[in-house]
Amino acid sequence: MREQEILLWLSTTQGVGSLSARALQDYFGDWRAVWAADPQEMVRGAGLRKNIATALAKSRASFDPVAIRRQFEPEGIRFLSVLDPAYPASLHTIYDPPVGLFLYGDLPPTGDNGLAVVGSRTPTSYGTTVAKKLVGELAAHGLTIVSGFARGIDTVAHRAALAAGGQTVAVLGSGLLKLYPRENTPLARAIAEGHGCLLSEHHPLMDALPGNFPARNRLISALSRAVLVIEAGERSGSLITADLALEQGRDVYAIPGMITSTQSDGTNRLIQQGAKLIRTAQDILEDYHLTAVSVSSRETPTDLTPEARHILQILGPFERHLDELLASTGFSAGLLHAHLLRLQLLGLITARPGGRYISNAPS
Repeated sequence: MREQEILLWLSTTQGVGSLSARALQDYFGDWRAVWAADPQEMVRGAGLRKNIATALAKSRASFDPVAIRRQFEPEGIRFLSVLDPAYPASLHTIYDPPVGLFLYGDLPPTGDNGLAVVGSRTPTSYGTTVAKKLVGELAAHGLTIVSGFARGIDTVAHRAALAAGGQTVAVLGSGLLKLYPRENTPLARAIAEGHGCLLSEHHPLMDALPGNFPARNRLISALSRAVLVIEAGERSGSLITADLALEQGRDVYAIPGMITSTQSDGTNRLIQQGAKLIRTAQDILEDYHLTAVSVSSRETPTDLTPEARHILQILGPFERHLDELLASTGFSAGLLHAHLLRLQLLGLITARPGGRYISNAPS
């Protein structure tokens, strides 16, 4: 049996995680010896639980790598083992890297180019606005946005990266054929179609089990140079990711929030404990040795849609209200909001209080 197939066997046997795989490799020395190992020796020597050793022996007896691949490859999913040169280098630096990953889409540059963005699953309007603005600017400057595909800040971060024409990686706590949450299925397609990838260490048919998510968090931080926390309560899972980031030697950034908001208790505490307080994208870009382009030096992109150009033309040098833009453009509210968000992420317009907008584009 080839080593790549042995790693596929380990990655698709229920109950076998990265720690069990590591224990087997440490004891038996190489993957072919693991394949040939007696289940009792897996327990006595490698220290595996008996039920895991029994599951490995049972799955080995019927393991057919061709049949396994037929379960997911027709759906565009591929298997990437820890031995593959394309395996993310930053995962080799953690204690328990997965022996294999399942990918849907193309993995963009991560590691020193990656920024993890995590936060509340029920963000306030403040958290949502901050996430859209900061993540859009950072993605537009070439950072790969890594997040967990969950509701709330994760979803906002992935969408903002896409809206800015950037790249994003979604790390799932389920198999790639069991997307969770299901309402993010269109988002998954948008990510995979040229803007990044979805990634999981689990069998593509595994459901989203509660125990999968803390383990997933270690991959989110490991694929990144730093972790940005946007709104997190005192018991938020995002704080687990921040702790893992520190253990892995990554930087932790946090967005300050109102002291009266329980949604910001966790982020404010992170800042108290030494996390870098983030006010603008430049606060992060300087750590990545990048510089934000000033508004005055921006050129209007040549690939703007006719609708976006029409909005800029109507705005001109003046501040205009949303109702005025609706009347002048004739667009539906949904279409207008979509173009306004895109123009904000490009830095071509600024939203002012009271539903007013002003152009930053060169005249």
